[in-house]
Amino acid sequence: MAKPKLKSLRTYLDTLNEAELREELLKLFGKLTQVQEFYAQELMTTEERKEMLESYRQKIYSFFWTRTGNRKRPSNAKLRELIGNYEKVSVFPSEVIDLLLYRVEVTTAYAARLGRLSEANYKASYNAFKKAVELMALHKLEDLFLERCEALFKYRLRVESWYIEMMESTFNEHFKN
Repeated sequence: MAKPKLKSLRTYLDTLNEAELREELLKLFGKLTQVQEFYAQELMTTEERKEMLESYRQKIYSFFWTRTGNRKRPSNAKLRELIGNYEKVSVFPSEVIDLLLYRVEVTTAYAARLGRLSEANYKASYNAFKKAVELMALHKLEDLFLERCEALFKYRLRVESWYIEMMESTFNEHFKN
């Protein structure tokens, strides 16, 4: 079966009246978990959204460290999946950027504490940083995250220099023109 196009959906929605549109939304809400999670976030208070973001931050942290402070081997695939799940239900780009940057901050601190990290982990962290910077530029939110980005660049002597240089270069490409 061919995947329906957005144009086909728009045409279909144009044929519905307001009551029928409401029914369509309720049907989607009843069937799809992602729709439920999206509207749950849409209807959350600011405090509830902060708690949800904090729970995701704690999950990221737990990929790197045990409760007793011992290190773990982080799984880039699981980290990507976790952040992807949050992106699907998040209403505000600033919260997605926050989570992406937090992932980079934890990875960078982890690498600094260990004195080394695999190239794959550095690249995955850089990709998260790049995505965060692109979202900052798109939504004009760089001022909100400037200090956190600059704090990452100060790890230059404690982690692979190419990693920091790539992040700094990406940041400067978008914001230092």
